[in-house]
Amino acid sequence: MVEALLVIDMLNDFVHPEGVLFVGKQVEGVIHFIGELLERKRTAGVPIFYICDAHRPDDREFALFPPHCVEGSWGSKVIAELAPHKEDIIISKRRFSAFFGTPLDLFLREMGITTLELVGVCTNICVLYTCACARMNNYLVRVYREGVTSFDLEAHAWALREMTNTLRAEVIEE
Repeated sequence: MVEALLVIDMLNDFVHPEGVLFVGKQVEGVIHFIGELLERKRTAGVPIFYICDAHRPDDREFALFPPHCVEGSWGSKVIAELAPHKEDIIISKRRFSAFFGTPLDLFLREMGITTLELVGVCTNICVLYTCACARMNNYLVRVYREGVTSFDLEAHAWALREMTNTLRAEVIEE
């Protein structure tokens, strides 16, 4: 088993209180958890991927959600507390899944990665669809319960059950 950590959408527009789609105060605990997890994973030499929404100003996703994470904007930047290191890999995405239209799968296969660990936001959107695509591509998936949240806590709980029951991802309790 060779693993990688995917940090999904820990961006100003989702995680900072002034962000366009701020998920809520509960994200403070998630930020702290991910910060500690990053330290442990870096010490262990685990590859870290930052998965980042990066939309064009005219992106069609804005028919579903208000404009957010526009390429190059403050909102599209990883929050300062979790800033990537130079050895980390940043994957920009325009849709919910980290796999859709990105080079993520190629990076993972070239590195021999077989297991993905997921943290970030939103549990019921980008985390869930990344998990689904990962499973469809035959990766093993672990999701850290303390490392994910959403603006909709009922949908968050449902998504964790869906990842466990349907996708057979492991939800890790720490």
